[in-house]
Amino acid sequence: MPRTYMISSKQVIVSGGQFIQQHYHGPASVGSKAPMDILTETVATNALHDSGASFDKPKCHPRTRVKILEDIMHWILGKDSDTRAGKQFMWLNGAAGCGKSAIAQSTIESCIKRSLPLASFIFSRSDSTRNHAGPLVATLAYQLYYAFPQTEVQTGILSAIREDPLIFKKTLQQQFTALILKPLTNHFSKTPSNQQPVPFLIIIDGLDECIDRNAQKAILTGLAESVHISNLSIPIFVASRPEHDIKLSFGSENLKDMHTALSLDLRDDAESDIRLYLFDRFAEIKDDFDSRTTGRKLAHDWPGDEVIETLVRRASHQFIYVATVIRYVESTRHRPDHRLDVVLNLRPDNGDHPFRELDALYAMILESVLDVEKVLCVLSLDLMDIFPICCSIMEKLLSYDEGEVSERLFCDMGALVQVDNRKDYLYLTFLHTSFREYLLDAVRSKQFYIDKDQARSKFVTHVLRYLALCCSSSFNLIPDVAIPIDRFQYIQVRMSQGIYNLIPFPLELQQAALSFPLKEFLELQTTSHTYLQLLAAFVIPFLTLLEEIAFSDPTLSYIRDHQLDNLRSILLPQIQQYFNNDRLALILVLFYHLGSHRCIPILEYTQGRHSTPIHPCYYSNPFHLVANDSLPEGDLLSLSRIWLSSSRRKSPGSHNPHHLFVRQLLCDPGQNTKHALEPIVYERAALACFKELAGMVLLSSISGKNINPVADHAEDDIHPELNFYAINGDHWRFGYTRDANEDLYFLLLGYVIFLLPRCGRSEALVAACKDHIRPLNDPFRSDDPFPPEEFFLQYNRFPVRRRLFHEAITSYLARVLLSVL
Repeated sequence: MPRTYMISSKQVIVSGGQFIQQHYHGPASVGSKAPMDILTETVATNALHDSGASFDKPKCHPRTRVKILEDIMHWILGKDSDTRAGKQFMWLNGAAGCGKSAIAQSTIESCIKRSLPLASFIFSRSDSTRNHAGPLVATLAYQLYYAFPQTEVQTGILSAIREDPLIFKKTLQQQFTALILKPLTNHFSKTPSNQQPVPFLIIIDGLDECIDRNAQKAILTGLAESVHISNLSIPIFVASRPEHDIKLSFGSENLKDMHTALSLDLRDDAESDIRLYLFDRFAEIKDDFDSRTTGRKLAHDWPGDEVIETLVRRASHQFIYVATVIRYVESTRHRPDHRLDVVLNLRPDNGDHPFRELDALYAMILESVLDVEKVLCVLSLDLMDIFPICCSIMEKLLSYDEGEVSERLFCDMGALVQVDNRKDYLYLTFLHTSFREYLLDAVRSKQFYIDKDQARSKFVTHVLRYLALCCSSSFNLIPDVAIPIDRFQYIQVRMSQGIYNLIPFPLELQQAALSFPLKEFLELQTTSHTYLQLLAAFVIPFLTLLEEIAFSDPTLSYIRDHQLDNLRSILLPQIQQYFNNDRLALILVLFYHLGSHRCIPILEYTQGRHSTPIHPCYYSNPFHLVANDSLPEGDLLSLSRIWLSSSRRKSPGSHNPHHLFVRQLLCDPGQNTKHALEPIVYERAALACFKELAGMVLLSSISGKNINPVADHAEDDIHPELNFYAINGDHWRFGYTRDANEDLYFLLLGYVIFLLPRCGRSEALVAACKDHIRPLNDPFRSDDPFPPEEFFLQYNRFPVRRRLFHEAITSYLARVLLSVL
């Protein structure tokens, strides 16, 4: 009896030594393959929501995302106005790791519990079977086939494949129409009109993970065109990052009126949900660990509210961060508290980094960017500890085309960095705090690492080059501002916060510092208000940079000397103006002698110091006490405002390089300017003090304070705000408050005491002295304009200074009047 071996399929039989080929012409076959075989071979099984390819699918933690899940379900069931308005698409968008996939999976599970038929497709960039659009419709049709057993839907799908075995090579729109819409339309057309058909839901998760961006658009436009010409209402739920091409597609003519959008980045419930998730999961981890360990158990309040809040803050509204933390901490091979210490940087990771998953996500997104070098260059500007820099300023500093940062470079970075509009300016916003940490960690970011010192050097170089360009004939900061003068904080280089860490200074920065047209740049600014802004935002940092370059390498001191020569030509004409006005002369004298004598202390304004964190502020101008801290008119060089030095080599009481250079000019007899020590300057300064004293009245509410008694031989009155700081450069300081009248009175007395011995004869000054002198035993004269009680208060305040004030006047009058005789 011959043996028969069946070794093949329905078409070929091997019997004994003979091959017999049979052709099967059953009703379910077309050519060599059955329609169902064609369908199943095209399906991406890993893209199914219930695929076994992933055993730990993300889904929302209980009691979290409650509102948004409710909104989605209302839309699916047609219980909200968007569905009634014909908006068949819902686009759930948000940054990478904010929980979109978890929401999509929870929505699927909720629909299954309600017996709602659905089909899903989950894209994944790293899975070659589902990172493209090829199997999309086949996978949806396969699920549709089994969602409606023994109905016209099944026969319709198979008939479409039988009629066109190459249907899956056609356009997405043709596939969707033939395999989804027509079968459903035929099925629901036979449903009695009084019965509401159960909607068939399509869920597409991770559309941005489709590696072909053109395919992303084709999927959305194809589905939109198909449902637009159909009478069938199919809710289509799409979850993705807000990538450029996807945003454009939803904003297109076909889709803009057919979709409703839910942005997770705009919802304010993320923090509370993340906090709830952390509390619950840490409690589970603690219970599990304590139940299995034979050693030391976790503290009863582990990890503590403070740690929870730290993690919530670091998460930046992104669930992927805390989910990554939990997966790392719950390892059964380690103590949870030790693993959490690694996350908090309290313990070394020993090569087992807790954020490998996040790092892989960040690297994947950066690798997909078209021009990652330019993107990293822009991000380096945003990562420095300076004021936020708007996109238009970045484009100018980097010589990029207008709109290149806001519209093109970051169009594929929407998952991590968002372009926001703040007060008519566009800024970049990091959506993940951990992404900033990633970029600044060379071990984690590897080829994407951003060195902050190099970034700062490049930034300063870009600033100098741009501002130099502004001095050319084609640029002008005023009035048509390229970088507005009142927004100079955008280019504030902050040399004081570590510019010296750039040693050795890169050659390109040296060249930019040497070639910068300082004279031309400053000549563009003509008002004291403008110069004051330039002083803080540019001049002081620039001079500090020059000083640090020379200090790092003495052979480079020629760069500093060259620019100081330029600055000298600007300052000398401005110094001249201080000699023609009493108040300005007083400012000049106080500036020159500031802190050198107890009668001319540095005025320390505490509130001003705290409100100016870059350069703690000290004022030499006494009129700040009565003039709302405004800059006195004509103080072009800002001598009434003294900033502490930003140089690391200066004592805390030293002035900045600008003021030091002005003082040097005042002391240099070789300059074509009046010397600061000429008697006429002191005379004008003293007249300004007498003028101010003449109008002062000390109120009893101010002067009635208790003053420590002083001896007749005391050097000065005891004032709680006057102190000598030998550690900080042998300076006297006066930390005045808002007791304006009394403080000013105390200071003005001291100024006159200091100035009069240095004054020459002046008829105006002689008259002022005579007007203010009075016998010590008779402080009140009949012709005084003030009531006796007010002069009594004035006379009894600061008795030592009053006595010294009287002696200084007497001595001056005796000296100048005697010289006349």
